[in-house]
Amino acid sequence: MGRVTADVRSDVATARRRVRLTQQRLGALVGVSRQTVVEIEAGGYNPSTAVALRLAVVLDTPVDQLFSLTEDEASELRARRDDRRSGDR
Repeated sequence: MGRVTADVRSDVATARRRVRLTQQRLGALVGVSRQTVVEIEAGGYNPSTAVALRLAVVLDTPVDQLFSLTEDEASELRARRDDRRSGDR
């Protein structure tokens, strides 16, 4: 199976501002560079599960509130799931 990519929406910047952390400090706490935090906040980089979980703990926000699929992608996945179920019957 190939690499999976997704159109992920990130609310890390909002959560970071809420807890009053700089990008530099958040990166240091989570174990990534400031530039990685910049890319995550901009949606240009999808973090590993471990980094996403660390962000959730440091930002005191559930991971599913920090990251989510766009509604278009979620709808497409649901449609594919439902099509498959129809074919399995």
